[in-house]
Amino acid sequence: MKYRTVSLVLVVSLLFSAAAGFSGCGNSNTLSSITVTPLVPVLDKGTTSQLIVTAIFSNGMPVLLWSQVTWTSSAPDIATVNNAGLVTANENKTGTAVITATDIAHPELSSSVTVYVADLLSITISPPSPPISAGTSTQFTATGLYTSESPSAWVSPSTFIWPEVDLTTLVSWASLSPEVAVIGNILNSHGTATAVSAGTTTITAAFTNVTGTATLTVLP
Repeated sequence: MKYRTVSLVLVVSLLFSAAAGFSGCGNSNTLSSITVTPLVPVLDKGTTSQLIVTAIFSNGMPVLLWSQVTWTSSAPDIATVNNAGLVTANENKTGTAVITATDIAHPELSSSVTVYVADLLSITISPPSPPISAGTSTQFTATGLYTSESPSAWVSPSTFIWPEVDLTTLVSWASLSPEVAVIGNILNSHGTATAVSAGTTTITAAFTNVTGTATLTVLP
Protein backbone atom coordinates (compact mmCIF):
# COMPACT_ATOMS: atom_id res chain seq x y z
CA MET A 1 0.00 0.00 0.00
CA LYS A 2 1.14 3.53 -0.73
CA TYR A 3 -1.31 5.39 1.49
CA ARG A 4 -0.21 8.94 2.12
CA THR A 5 -2.27 11.57 3.85
CA VAL A 6 -2.38 14.96 2.16
CA SER A 7 -2.75 17.62 4.85
CA LEU A 8 -1.81 21.28 5.06
CA VAL A 9 -1.33 23.96 7.68
CA LEU A 10 -4.63 25.34 6.38
CA VAL A 11 -6.43 22.74 8.49
CA VAL A 12 -4.85 24.07 11.66
CA SER A 13 -5.56 27.70 10.85
CA LEU A 14 -9.17 26.90 10.05
CA LEU A 15 -9.56 25.17 13.40
CA PHE A 16 -8.64 28.36 15.20
CA SER A 17 -10.96 30.35 12.93
CA ALA A 18 -13.76 27.94 13.77
CA ALA A 19 -13.27 28.34 17.50
CA ALA A 20 -13.40 32.10 17.18
CA GLY A 21 -16.42 31.93 14.88
CA PHE A 22 -18.55 29.78 17.14
CA SER A 23 -17.89 32.01 20.11
CA GLY A 24 -19.05 35.04 18.15
CA CYS A 25 -22.26 33.56 16.71
CA GLY A 26 -25.26 34.62 18.72
CA ASN A 27 -28.82 33.32 18.54
CA SER A 28 -29.70 36.04 16.00
CA ASN A 29 -27.44 34.41 13.41
CA THR A 30 -28.79 31.61 11.25
CA LEU A 31 -26.97 29.11 9.09
CA SER A 32 -27.21 30.18 5.45
CA SER A 33 -25.08 27.66 3.55
CA ILE A 34 -22.21 25.20 3.76
CA THR A 35 -19.28 24.80 1.36
CA VAL A 36 -16.93 21.86 0.81
CA THR A 37 -13.36 22.64 -0.24
CA PRO A 38 -10.73 20.08 -1.31
CA LEU A 39 -7.09 20.65 -0.35
CA VAL A 40 -5.86 19.15 -3.63
CA PRO A 41 -7.68 19.01 -7.00
CA VAL A 42 -6.53 15.50 -8.00
CA LEU A 43 -5.71 12.44 -5.88
CA ASP A 44 -3.18 9.81 -6.83
CA LYS A 45 -4.46 6.25 -6.50
CA GLY A 46 -4.20 4.94 -2.95
CA THR A 47 -3.76 8.34 -1.31
CA THR A 48 -5.97 10.29 1.10
CA SER A 49 -6.97 13.93 1.34
CA GLN A 50 -8.91 16.00 3.86
CA LEU A 51 -12.01 17.91 2.80
CA ILE A 52 -12.89 21.13 4.60
CA VAL A 53 -16.50 22.14 5.33
CA THR A 54 -17.24 25.79 6.04
CA ALA A 55 -20.60 27.06 7.30
CA ILE A 56 -21.70 30.57 6.36
CA PHE A 57 -24.02 32.31 8.83
CA SER A 58 -26.42 35.17 8.15
CA ASN A 59 -23.87 37.67 9.45
CA GLY A 60 -21.40 36.46 6.81
CA MET A 61 -19.08 34.77 9.31
CA PRO A 62 -17.50 31.50 8.11
CA VAL A 63 -17.21 28.69 10.67
CA LEU A 64 -15.47 25.36 10.20
CA LEU A 65 -17.68 22.28 10.58
CA TRP A 66 -16.46 18.80 11.52
CA SER A 67 -18.88 16.44 13.27
CA GLN A 68 -21.95 18.50 12.35
CA VAL A 69 -22.22 17.00 8.85
CA THR A 70 -22.72 13.59 7.26
CA TRP A 71 -20.61 12.49 4.30
CA THR A 72 -21.48 10.41 1.23
CA SER A 73 -19.63 9.36 -1.93
CA SER A 74 -21.39 8.85 -5.25
CA ALA A 75 -18.77 6.28 -6.30
CA PRO A 76 -17.25 4.44 -3.32
CA ASP A 77 -15.46 2.15 -5.77
CA ILE A 78 -13.45 5.22 -6.86
CA ALA A 79 -13.15 7.12 -3.57
CA THR A 80 -14.62 6.69 -0.10
CA VAL A 81 -15.11 9.31 2.61
CA ASN A 82 -15.24 8.79 6.38
CA ASN A 83 -17.20 10.68 9.04
CA ALA A 84 -14.39 13.22 9.39
CA GLY A 85 -14.31 14.14 5.69
CA LEU A 86 -11.14 12.19 4.91
CA VAL A 87 -11.26 10.92 1.33
CA THR A 88 -9.45 7.71 0.38
CA ALA A 89 -8.78 7.02 -3.30
CA ASN A 90 -9.01 3.49 -4.66
CA GLU A 91 -5.59 1.89 -5.08
CA ASN A 92 -6.38 0.24 -8.40
CA LYS A 93 -8.95 2.37 -10.21
CA THR A 94 -9.12 5.89 -11.63
CA GLY A 95 -12.22 8.01 -12.17
CA THR A 96 -14.40 10.58 -10.42
CA ALA A 97 -16.56 10.60 -7.31
CA VAL A 98 -18.88 13.32 -6.05
CA ILE A 99 -18.45 13.80 -2.30
CA THR A 100 -21.37 15.45 -0.52
CA ALA A 101 -21.55 16.95 2.97
CA THR A 102 -25.01 17.46 4.50
CA ASP A 103 -25.63 19.48 7.64
CA ILE A 104 -27.17 17.21 10.29
CA ALA A 105 -29.31 19.91 11.93
CA HIS A 106 -30.31 21.44 8.57
CA PRO A 107 -30.50 18.57 6.05
CA GLU A 108 -31.75 20.94 3.38
CA LEU A 109 -28.23 22.43 3.35
CA SER A 110 -25.56 20.45 1.54
CA SER A 111 -22.48 20.98 -0.60
CA SER A 112 -20.66 18.72 -3.04
CA VAL A 113 -17.23 18.54 -4.62
CA THR A 114 -15.93 16.29 -7.39
CA VAL A 115 -12.89 14.23 -6.43
CA TYR A 116 -10.68 13.06 -9.28
CA VAL A 117 -8.56 9.93 -8.84
CA ALA A 118 -5.71 9.59 -11.34
CA ASP A 119 -2.23 8.19 -11.92
CA LEU A 120 0.69 10.51 -11.27
CA LEU A 121 2.93 10.15 -14.33
CA SER A 122 5.72 12.61 -13.62
CA ILE A 123 6.89 15.53 -11.50
CA THR A 124 8.59 18.54 -13.04
CA ILE A 125 10.73 20.89 -10.93
CA SER A 126 11.09 24.52 -11.96
CA PRO A 127 13.41 26.23 -12.56
CA PRO A 128 15.38 23.21 -13.88
CA SER A 129 18.94 24.43 -13.23
CA PRO A 130 19.26 27.87 -11.61
CA PRO A 131 22.68 29.24 -10.58
CA ILE A 132 22.75 31.11 -7.24
CA SER A 133 25.44 32.49 -4.97
CA ALA A 134 26.41 31.08 -1.57
CA GLY A 135 24.27 32.51 1.21
CA THR A 136 21.29 33.22 -1.05
CA SER A 137 18.05 31.32 -1.63
CA THR A 138 15.87 30.32 -4.55
CA GLN A 139 12.34 28.97 -4.76
CA PHE A 140 11.56 25.71 -6.56
CA THR A 141 8.08 24.59 -7.58
CA ALA A 142 6.91 21.05 -8.33
CA THR A 143 4.11 20.27 -10.75
CA GLY A 144 2.57 16.85 -11.37
CA LEU A 145 1.26 15.42 -14.62
CA TYR A 146 -1.68 13.05 -14.12
CA THR A 147 -3.55 10.64 -16.36
CA SER A 148 -6.91 8.96 -15.77
CA GLU A 149 -10.13 7.86 -17.39
CA SER A 150 -11.77 11.12 -16.29
CA PRO A 151 -12.10 13.72 -19.07
CA SER A 152 -9.77 16.68 -19.23
CA ALA A 153 -7.96 16.61 -22.58
CA TRP A 154 -8.20 13.78 -25.08
CA VAL A 155 -5.00 11.98 -26.01
CA SER A 156 -6.58 8.65 -27.03
CA PRO A 157 -10.06 7.07 -26.94
CA SER A 158 -9.61 5.80 -23.38
CA THR A 159 -6.91 7.95 -21.76
CA PHE A 160 -6.93 11.53 -20.52
CA ILE A 161 -4.11 13.84 -19.52
CA TRP A 162 -4.76 16.35 -16.76
CA PRO A 163 -3.33 19.85 -16.75
CA GLU A 164 -0.34 20.05 -14.44
CA VAL A 165 -1.16 20.20 -10.73
CA ASP A 166 0.87 22.24 -8.24
CA LEU A 167 2.47 19.80 -5.78
CA THR A 168 5.01 22.20 -4.24
CA THR A 169 3.66 21.89 -0.69
CA LEU A 170 2.86 18.18 -0.97
CA VAL A 171 6.10 16.63 -2.23
CA SER A 172 9.06 15.66 -0.07
CA TRP A 173 11.99 17.90 -1.01
CA ALA A 174 15.62 16.85 -0.67
CA SER A 175 19.10 18.02 -1.64
CA LEU A 176 21.48 15.17 -2.43
CA SER A 177 24.47 17.34 -1.45
CA PRO A 178 23.39 19.29 1.66
CA GLU A 179 26.91 20.68 2.03
CA VAL A 180 26.20 22.61 -1.19
CA ALA A 181 22.55 23.57 -0.56
CA VAL A 182 19.66 22.63 1.71
CA ILE A 183 15.96 22.76 0.90
CA GLY A 184 12.91 23.26 3.11
CA ASN A 185 10.02 20.89 3.77
CA ILE A 186 7.97 22.65 6.47
CA LEU A 187 5.48 25.49 6.77
CA ASN A 188 6.32 28.26 4.30
CA SER A 189 9.71 26.84 3.33
CA HIS A 190 8.52 24.10 0.96
CA GLY A 191 10.85 24.12 -2.04
CA THR A 192 13.03 26.97 -0.79
CA ALA A 193 16.68 26.09 -1.37
CA THR A 194 19.45 27.90 0.50
CA ALA A 195 22.99 27.82 -0.89
CA VAL A 196 25.72 26.80 1.56
CA SER A 197 28.93 26.57 -0.48
CA ALA A 198 30.12 26.47 -4.09
CA GLY A 199 29.29 23.31 -6.01
CA THR A 200 26.43 21.42 -7.62
CA THR A 201 23.63 19.43 -6.04
CA THR A 202 20.63 17.50 -7.28
CA ILE A 203 17.27 18.64 -5.94
CA THR A 204 14.55 15.99 -5.73
CA ALA A 205 10.80 16.24 -5.22
CA ALA A 206 9.04 12.96 -4.37
CA PHE A 207 5.33 12.20 -4.06
CA THR A 208 3.94 8.67 -3.66
CA ASN A 209 6.26 6.63 -5.91
CA VAL A 210 7.19 9.38 -8.40
CA THR A 211 10.27 11.63 -8.15
CA GLY A 212 11.32 14.70 -10.12
CA THR A 213 14.84 16.14 -10.22
CA ALA A 214 16.59 19.43 -10.94
CA THR A 215 20.18 20.63 -10.74
CA LEU A 216 21.20 23.53 -8.50
CA THR A 217 24.57 25.20 -9.04
CA VAL A 218 26.01 27.36 -6.28
CA LEU A 219 28.54 29.92 -7.47
CA PRO A 220 31.60 30.87 -5.39
